[in-house]
Amino acid sequence: MASNKDRILEAAMDLFHDHGYQGTGLEDILSSSGVCKSNFYYHFKSKEELGLKVIERKVDEMRQSVLEPSLGNTKLSPKQRVLELFERMLSFCDENECRKGCFFGNLALELSDCSEELRKPLSRFFSEMETEIEACLKEGRKQGELSLQGLAPVELAAPIVSLWQGGMLLTKTHKDSRAMRDGIKVLTVCMG
Repeated sequence: MASNKDRILEAAMDLFHDHGYQGTGLEDILSSSGVCKSNFYYHFKSKEELGLKVIERKVDEMRQSVLEPSLGNTKLSPKQRVLELFERMLSFCDENECRKGCFFGNLALELSDCSEELRKPLSRFFSEMETEIEACLKEGRKQGELSLQGLAPVELAAPIVSLWQGGMLLTKTHKDSRAMRDGIKVLTVCMG
């Protein structure tokens, strides 16, 4: 059985993804987790501290379920690794009927101008993604698998993250995964 702290974290993670950080009240978290207010404050000083822990946990989950099996999977070629990242996110979109979007992108849009403490770990996450993508691109170029259309790996890493996030945003907005599917086609051409 999950501890009260884990129940709070899991409830907050789901609620933040579905309703946003600001759209989720403490009472929503307490009701969903089945934990009383005093127990919440035993584990977390504030909703912002909870938000930091939720982001930290979600980053860990993302590493295990998406990043390691895609960008970190050395059994795949560098090009296949980057494409696998997109394929995994496309599967997530399809499994959730194109309604959730990216947890990190949603929070970044909502919180980047509201909370510096919550913006920082989101920024670190996206920077980590860029670094991992850049490493795959460098390896692919070195092996002769990728031409990158003459661009340096560092010049493509941030645009690839942007393509991924934009695809997730449009998929959520249109309730249709075409943007992610088209993004995969564009990515294939860009990597060469």
